[in-house]
Amino acid sequence: MRRVYSGGLVFVLAAAIHVDWHLARPAHHRLSLEWAHHWLFAVAVFALVGWLIARGWPDGAGWVALKVIALAVLLGQGVEPVLERAIYHREFGYPADPERWRAFWVCLGAGLPALLTTLVLCRPRRGSSGHVTSAV
Repeated sequence: MRRVYSGGLVFVLAAAIHVDWHLARPAHHRLSLEWAHHWLFAVAVFALVGWLIARGWPDGAGWVALKVIALAVLLGQGVEPVLERAIYHREFGYPADPERWRAFWVCLGAGLPALLTTLVLCRPRRGSSGHVTSAV
């Protein structure tokens, strides 16, 4: 069941990376908002995923977070742009759009610290009896 759960978190984070691109990209594109503060969306979603990882994996949350982030980045910034180009432009390749990379780095720059902070602050603590107690 944990694999399904972690797979869901990968897709949530990958979708958030893609949605962040739509929030950030210039308004002359379809489905774009040109929102300068798109990083706030990244902070909220990454923190939520960090909280879910901290609660779902009290032991080894760091490794799970690393895997979820790596796979989400691969899907959200690697696979999705290629599929988007293939579907909408009917050509195979990676979009050479500097705006996309800028938005991606801003997304990660804001999201990763939020996820890691949440991961540390929200993981369950072990009491003196060895039982897991809630930190938050």
